[in-house]
Amino acid sequence: MDSLDFILPHIRLSSLQYHADDSEIVTIALHGWLDNANSFSPLMALNPKHHVVAIDWPGHGHSQHRGVDASYQLLDYVYDLYALIEHNNWQKVNIIGHSLGAIVASIFTGTFPELVNKLVLIEALGAISSKPQDTRELLKKSIVNKYREQTKKSSNKGYSSFEKAVLARTMASDFNSDIAKILVERSLLETDNGYKWRSDSRLKQLSPMRMVEQQAVDLLSGIEHETLLILGESGYLSLRKTLSERMAVMPNLNVQTLAGGHHLHMEHPEPVWQLISQHLFK
Repeated sequence: MDSLDFILPHIRLSSLQYHADDSEIVTIALHGWLDNANSFSPLMALNPKHHVVAIDWPGHGHSQHRGVDASYQLLDYVYDLYALIEHNNWQKVNIIGHSLGAIVASIFTGTFPELVNKLVLIEALGAISSKPQDTRELLKKSIVNKYREQTKKSSNKGYSSFEKAVLARTMASDFNSDIAKILVERSLLETDNGYKWRSDSRLKQLSPMRMVEQQAVDLLSGIEHETLLILGESGYLSLRKTLSERMAVMPNLNVQTLAGGHHLHMEHPEPVWQLISQHLFK
């Protein structure tokens, strides 16, 4: 494993690179909201030789935060992924995405199918949508929330020890302290007064707009690639409300359900990696 930074035209992305090999198709691993590249380290411990680049999204892990007048909207992540691929002149890539990473991967692949070889989605299929009649309420909540966040004191709590930060992450998550520790290792910044989160507090701002379901489905309809969707038996139920309609527009979708929750790729990496390796590298 090597640490690798990408200086893109608009931002610096940090990453962890496994088994660099110019002769093999690059597999990009995209983590979920408030996670980081370490999200994939349990899987990568099982990866014998394949070239995988696990990035930190902007505002996460060791990557640069967006500019002071910017925000973290869903489609901005799609641009980040496009810029990463173009910057490296990767002709076709495999993508593994978890949660937010899977949402972005879905949108990206439907929009730029020529840049993708195969796709693995964990615990998400397409964008979170809303009803048209919810537009005004969502926009109002987002604007009010953004102003409150910009005008209040920083909420980036400090911790006197690494262990206390792990405990805080564990209490706010659906996984145990062993998994929390893996994520927290790359999420903390050590200071003279203890530890602080590296992540940008603006990541918690509400989205001003969401796609309607027809838009989310239209993007998925552009995915003809071989796609593996892995769900956790006790994963997020909200992600399954529109699953059958979305699956119907993807002719090469293979859906597998395994034991575990929303972070099943960290909880049970062996069966998850077995499915991924069979799908991507067979």
